[in-house]
Amino acid sequence: MGLRGAAVGGMLAWFAVVALAQPAALIGTIRDPDGAAVKEAVIQAKNAGTGAVARATSTAKGEYTLPLPAGTYELSVMMPCCQYGSFTEANLVVQAGEARRFDIHLPWGANLGAQGDDPVLLLNEFRERAAVPTGPTPRTREGKPDLSGIWINVYNPDTPPPPLQPWAAEVFRQRVETNSKDYPGAYCLPANASPITRAFPYKFVQTPALIVALHESDTPGVRQIFLDGRGHPMDMNPTWEGHSVGRWEGDTLVIDTAGYNDRSWLSLSGIPHTEKLHTVERIRRPDYGHIEVEITMDDSEAFTGPWKRTFTATLAPPGEEIGEFICNENNTDVGHYRGK
Repeated sequence: MGLRGAAVGGMLAWFAVVALAQPAALIGTIRDPDGAAVKEAVIQAKNAGTGAVARATSTAKGEYTLPLPAGTYELSVMMPCCQYGSFTEANLVVQAGEARRFDIHLPWGANLGAQGDDPVLLLNEFRERAAVPTGPTPRTREGKPDLSGIWINVYNPDTPPPPLQPWAAEVFRQRVETNSKDYPGAYCLPANASPITRAFPYKFVQTPALIVALHESDTPGVRQIFLDGRGHPMDMNPTWEGHSVGRWEGDTLVIDTAGYNDRSWLSLSGIPHTEKLHTVERIRRPDYGHIEVEITMDDSEAFTGPWKRTFTATLAPPGEEIGEFICNENNTDVGHYRGK
């Protein structure tokens, strides 16, 4: 190639770089099957080439704007539960300088659109009724942070698990393909091996030697965390939520749980695990109105690495209480989990 050809080639490459650097965006609305706006839905765009992720939240009118570099994207709206189902769209191409419009219609979720059955919407109503209380961290007579109270998780997009082992990835794929028709919670069995990760309220009752966690809308709904120095039993009988022992590291409560069975799921969508599952939770109360939860899940037979998840929860408004949950009473979930 001569000097002129090299110069032309260099100019073309320069123009290509400049074109890709021009701002672009995805814009649109997020609506339910009836056409109503869906507010506070988190929309995510993952660049197929770089893996970079951009997120935005829909407005009260259901509108969203995602500034992006030009490229090919996988678009997703992952709804936690239960009024709306999630949405994904692959191979969306955004050209340099383009504001591409892409409107999204979410499907109904497992409760077929019954707003009163969606914990995320209910928890948002709690927060609209009363501001999160402020003040210093309360402490027990022993000087430890007092975690007592009813807590409401603040929804944010959960950290996805690491790549699953091949057999686990296939199980997960089948559960997604069949619309989670075998979801244990639909059959009045424990809904999740780690109920603190769910959107429903939970209550801590704290004593020096024992913390009891009460979880609304779950079976059995009661979890014991032993703080008396005991370890796990030498010969554990595998259970749905495992055996939990805790200790204090400064102002952080560290909870170690093992002894799970392999029948529970780790998400409504069906992430599986084995009896090797081991979780460590680290819980802090930095001020009066908040707790911070960090959970690390290890299962070498199901995951290719540890799964670290973080949540923030706010103190419930005064007067709220954990409700009685009797799953077998008028349970109509089973008929809704029909698969495809």
